[in-house]
Amino acid sequence: MSRATEYAQSIVSGKVQACRWIKLAAERHMSDLKRSDVYYDLDEEDRRCGFIENILTLEDGSPFLLEPWQAFIVGSIYGWKYDQDDRRRFRNAMIFVSRKNGKSALLAAIILSSLVQDGQCYSQMFAVASDRGQATLLRDYVSGYIKRSEHLSEILDVQTWLTRNKLTDTVFKALHADHRRLDGLNPAVVVFDELHSQEGPELDDVINSSFGSQPNYLYAKISTAGEFGREKPAMKQKDLGEKVLEGVVELDDYFYLNYTIDKGDKWDDPSIWPKANPNLGVSKNLDYMTALVDVAKEIPQKVLDFKTKQLDVWIEAFDQWIDSQRWDALKGDYVWEDLQGCKAWLGIDLARVRDISSVVTVVQTDPDEPLKIWGKHFIPNDDIERRTRHDKVPYAVWRNQGDIITTDGNTTDFDAIFETIMQWSDHLEIQEIAYDRHFSAELVQRLYNESLELIPFGQGFISMNDAVCGLERLLLGKKMQHNGDPVLAWACSNTILATDPAGNRKMDKKRSKEKIDPMVALGMAIARSQDNIEDEGPQIYV
Repeated sequence: MSRATEYAQSIVSGKVQACRWIKLAAERHMSDLKRSDVYYDLDEEDRRCGFIENILTLEDGSPFLLEPWQAFIVGSIYGWKYDQDDRRRFRNAMIFVSRKNGKSALLAAIILSSLVQDGQCYSQMFAVASDRGQATLLRDYVSGYIKRSEHLSEILDVQTWLTRNKLTDTVFKALHADHRRLDGLNPAVVVFDELHSQEGPELDDVINSSFGSQPNYLYAKISTAGEFGREKPAMKQKDLGEKVLEGVVELDDYFYLNYTIDKGDKWDDPSIWPKANPNLGVSKNLDYMTALVDVAKEIPQKVLDFKTKQLDVWIEAFDQWIDSQRWDALKGDYVWEDLQGCKAWLGIDLARVRDISSVVTVVQTDPDEPLKIWGKHFIPNDDIERRTRHDKVPYAVWRNQGDIITTDGNTTDFDAIFETIMQWSDHLEIQEIAYDRHFSAELVQRLYNESLELIPFGQGFISMNDAVCGLERLLLGKKMQHNGDPVLAWACSNTILATDPAGNRKMDKKRSKEKIDPMVALGMAIARSQDNIEDEGPQIYV
């Protein structure tokens, strides 16, 4: 049995304590072993782990013996391959782990494994860090491994900021994060340490765009948590990784691990600390963490610092509104034909350029049955491939599956939306169409001319509070169903709420992790349906 599989089994069985995300990653590994299109190369795992453990020595002169979680990372990155052409499966990796768990030492070992064992000639490999100090640390780790190994010293030429493999002429450089100086790169491997420190996407965009001519590249990132920021690349990677593990987004080449604690865990409870610290008792000791807790209890500001650096918890993060598992549980078994002739309320959220335009209907098939949801989503076709690559959102897949309708050009063609609504009006008994006034004047006038009932729906706290509360009532009471629409599920997993001083709530596009337009459309439809369905109940006159 491979070391990676043995570790995954120990997580799944509960033998090793782990948070939800590590459990899902382990379950993914075990499930993928049953696939026919990919396979796990045990020989490759032995080769890579053997190189690290037999060739690399730590600063104290002891061999770098991989802990089970480290062997799982190394084995997964290099061992998973496609059956068709033996190409490595994982080209992108994101690993979150708390401080003092040996992440920089592991990252340097991965660099050397690629530099020596990949066998590519005339390639470029880079270690990127947020500042010169962190970049220097990575360089020193790599140089130290080489200097302590007679074998590596023979084949690797170490210079100040460059290491060259004499046999392949492949070079490794450590760079600090100035994206303006990194154009023109053509790397086969890039590792990024402490990604959380990046405030904007510029550097990550430059690196991603540099892999164009490398079909078997590796982009590996390791980081701790940090301060919440929607545009931070690390937050986007975290959100993407969670969606991949939850099955909301299919991205087969993305490897994701997040060693953190679970919701509800008490930050000062030592029994849960191993979840976020897989090297606790090896490179990190319990007394160190206990001392930090003692300080935090005296200085409350230190609590956030402890949670972030020692438990890998993002601070000032906003909770996802609806849990993906709860949303998945609402899936119903129905098709479009089942909705024919039934009362329906529509919500429209429109966009001209990058955002998704959505039309979502809530349908009452029977007063005693859950309401049924159906949606259509629209984006311009011109930049869909670029957006799929850049945003790491499977727009192209959704288009090919028919879950998204693309319109010609670089702006959404409202003719397609109008035609969809008119087709629905022949199939459904449309009661009302709720719309956001933004971008909607032309479309609304055309629909009004077709004698459809149109209701303007404000996007502020007071109006949207009805949408939020109505959706929650139906969800908690299991009084609505969806048809498994992946775009709507994705938008649901992105949605975060904002609250005003009066306690009114709305879906917040600024704070949410990604696009939420389909959920906004659904919320408007639900608010109007609830008003009308409640009005149809028994009337009491005094």
